[in-house]
Amino acid sequence: MQCNYDETDFVLYALAEMKIPVLNHTGKHITLENGYQIEVEKRDLYRLSVDGFVISPFDDMGELCQFIQRNGSPEDDD
Repeated sequence: MQCNYDETDFVLYALAEMKIPVLNHTGKHITLENGYQIEVEKRDLYRLSVDGFVISPFDDMGELCQFIQRNGSPEDDD
């Protein structure tokens, strides 16, 4: 029997484990303190955006977290 699996809870857990601060979340939308937004499309599909512009879809939560950590805050591009 399959248990009820909440992908958004999984994403929030992964972000916490990777020490990526979450500003808030509503439903399938998660806003990070560094300005990025993640939308959980479905299991293993996440849309990363900033200021309403989609950066990339990700199908691997580990890769998504690494991308966010490598790129820091989008405002750091001076």
